[in-house]
Amino acid sequence: MNRIWTVAGREFRGYFNSWLAYIFVVLFVSVSMVAFFYVGEFFGTGRADVSPFFRSLPLTLLFLVPGLTMRQWARENEMGSLEILMTLPAQTWELVTGKFLGTMGLVGVSLLFTIGIPITAATLGELDWGPVIGGYAAGLLLAGAYVAIGLFVSSWFADQFLALVGGAVVCGLFGLLSWPVVMDWAAGLPEFLRDSSRFLGFWSRFDAIQRGVLDLRDILFYLTVTILFLFLNVCRLRLRRLA
Repeated sequence: MNRIWTVAGREFRGYFNSWLAYIFVVLFVSVSMVAFFYVGEFFGTGRADVSPFFRSLPLTLLFLVPGLTMRQWARENEMGSLEILMTLPAQTWELVTGKFLGTMGLVGVSLLFTIGIPITAATLGELDWGPVIGGYAAGLLLAGAYVAIGLFVSSWFADQFLALVGGAVVCGLFGLLSWPVVMDWAAGLPEFLRDSSRFLGFWSRFDAIQRGVLDLRDILFYLTVTILFLFLNVCRLRLRRLA
């Protein structure tokens, strides 16, 4: 367990040793504030409503998280340090879990910086904190799935830009499958295809949780996707180690 936290701490500090962490936090908070204050017309409505902020989270995370995960394994491949990393006494799953937790730590810090949004909304009236808690929980679950996918994709590349593009494409596939625009477009498709899209898509499950509708099946779905891609990441690296 100590090895996991050692790797996580190294990755977390590594983000802040470069401009990447600061750029990520500033972009994340800026996009969130624009979605809340301007897209959500906060000043015009004057209502204690934070739903515009939480509705923007899936797209915000979709575009920003691959920028974090692209550097993880792709950078190791690019610098030729992955082989050295594989000779360390730490187990492969400990390395993967550590990188996952280090990246999630930065996402968690970014979400924490947005706490001023619901606090601002609460000054206008009675704010229902149930959906707020649900929104942040949904954001962490969604981010966990995106990070796990991004790490897995990054392990296949030695070029960080390709890892970024690949991560964004795969995350986008899951993230947009049940997006309302996509579901409207798929209205003419066979029912089993629409049901499959709704089942595999992140959007509809996120929307339910952020509205405070906590369905155990939605939570288990996100956890399953996260664990599955972390497992695939471990398998990928073990094959590299055997080779």
